Amino acid sequence: MRALLCCLWTLLSLPAVAQVRVVATFTDLADIVKQVGGNRVQVSALARPQDDFHLVTPRPSMALELSRARLFVRVGMDLDLWADDLLTAARNASILRGAPGYVDCSVGVKKLEVPTGRVDPSMGDVHLYGNPHYLFDPLNAKVAARNILEGLKRVDPAHAAEYQQNYEAFVQRVEEHLKRWQQTLAPYRGTPVVVYHKSLPYFLERFGLQELATIEPRPGIPPSPGHLRDVVQRMKSAGCRVILVEHFRPRRFAEAVARETGAKVVVLPVAVGVEGTSSYLQMIDAMVSRVASALGGR
Repeated sequence: MRALLCCLWTLLSLPAVAQVRVVATFTDLADIVKQVGGNRVQVSALARPQDDFHLVTPRPSMALELSRARLFVRVGMDLDLWADDLLTAARNASILRGAPGYVDCSVGVKKLEVPTGRVDPSMGDVHLYGNPHYLFDPLNAKVAARNILEGLKRVDPAHAAEYQQNYEAFVQRVEEHLKRWQQTLAPYRGTPVVVYHKSLPYFLERFGLQELATIEPRPGIPPSPGHLRDVVQRMKSAGCRVILVEHFRPRRFAEAVARETGAKVVVLPVAVGVEGTSSYLQMIDAMVSRVASALGGR
């Protein structure tokens, strides 16, 4: 008994293993960090699940989180530009661009909708480096995970082998889920859908769906009555019966078009933490399930 008590006392006296503090811009990235970092990381997301990706309001508490972080993980491609001022305010040189603790998860992504000509405000919220919503293609989650893996290895090389193992396990889960998701949506390849905002090109391309029109005439620009009439006409001509809307978008425009066309408005939970989703894979699973149900008339 005395020997057992001595062992317990020794264990309790050992210093706790310090976790790597990681701050991600969005909840889907935060979950991928958890998958790769496991118990070695303590991760938080700056944006809340209900936030519009483009309109996150910086708060002083965010700068405080960043000041304590050893790793900063972002989507990049201008989607989370709002974080730049926070990085400056945090005064944490170890997570600034080019530092070991800075991770841009878009590195290595095959980018869609990259502008080829002059970009000006009349075109709406056009991103200079291409459409930044690449995480809606599950294969790009593997790219993001790889960038996160390399970042964790830089700031915590002692546990590189563990991060590598976690990364490989996550990649395997993504590939297993992707096979099932592709089988689920395979019957609807080539089917036209309407989207609210140009957030889904990666998702649509991966699963073989066609974007017929957008509720917004240009990204971030509210639709006029004339534009909505045009969308209605195009939907009727193409026999399109589904309108996809992200969970944080207003519904009234999509619902007005749905009333004229008999289409179904499908609200997609596009952030981890929305409607019971607690992981990136659950988020994509919910998106695939809802789209398949709507296209199948259920």
